[in-house]
Amino acid sequence: MMTFTSGQRQRTKRVDRAMPSSPAIRALASHSSGFRKKGESCFIQASDGTELHYLRWTNLSLAPWAVVIFLHGIASHAGWFGETAAHLQERGVAVYAPDRRGSGLSGGRRGHLARYDRAIDDLDAMVSLVVAEQPDTPIFLAASSWAAKLGLVQAGRRPPLAGLMLLGPGLLPRVNLSPARRVQVIAGHLVAPTARIAIPLTPEQYTTDPYYLDLIRKDPLRILSATTQFFWETARLDRLRLCASAQLKIPLLVLQGEADAMMDVPRTRRWFSSLDTEDKTYRSYSDAGHTLDFGPTRAGYLADMLAWLTTRVASPAPGGRRIVLFSSARSNLKDVACLR
Repeated sequence: MMTFTSGQRQRTKRVDRAMPSSPAIRALASHSSGFRKKGESCFIQASDGTELHYLRWTNLSLAPWAVVIFLHGIASHAGWFGETAAHLQERGVAVYAPDRRGSGLSGGRRGHLARYDRAIDDLDAMVSLVVAEQPDTPIFLAASSWAAKLGLVQAGRRPPLAGLMLLGPGLLPRVNLSPARRVQVIAGHLVAPTARIAIPLTPEQYTTDPYYLDLIRKDPLRILSATTQFFWETARLDRLRLCASAQLKIPLLVLQGEADAMMDVPRTRRWFSSLDTEDKTYRSYSDAGHTLDFGPTRAGYLADMLAWLTTRVASPAPGGRRIVLFSSARSNLKDVACLR
């Protein structure tokens, strides 16, 4: 986002204009009927001049009681959150969902990340914009899949956030690059940083729902490959999130499908249990896969998210230590364990 400095004061600028005519945007327009509940398309300008796209779901006639910023995974984009965002908007929550640079409708080389702190800076810009547009409203970060690393770093280092949600967090994957591809990343990020490597994910690993499977397969904005530099910076970001996890102090909600074909669910649960944050909740769904927004337990997932948000906004726990760990696909969020 463009930043103007005057002494110690800074402000950010949103780019208000019509969508530029580009192949990617024309592709989205032709595909938009698949992504139901699409939000308002907006752009901001990053400090390096790159135009970053985001979707926004707000109610102009009613002030929101909370704001959620959704962050998407390695191959997806903000449009995948459309139905979830619209559901939250209808219940008084404002939603913002940026496209990571090089993804969706944002500028930058497709599937590329020159350095991990560039992604952190871009997210800082998005948070600053939300703070300016929704003053005095609690802001929550909802990081899906790959973005869980980024979400943890942001939550561990940079206020102001009222809480963090990790959705099918991509912290401990079962699916990874082959040994040969890892060697290519190690060597390639030095000599061929923009060389491309296929992302080893298939639509069937996201969901088993036929409608959403077809949507993913036909999505012209889904990224199928990324650069060696992107994978290298992802590894660096992952090391940073290890430190950030230890520093996490804000409320945490982890939502995960038990049938997640991409991630190691037992290891994720053990990671969650090791966290020392005072307010943490883990919820798993026995019949759900990786992308909960596209899963069979979506209604319960949305109800649990709203219940958690409502509790943290209405009655924050300043001194108590709350740990919630349970697995059930049919009931809404309940605190089943409280340690003081």
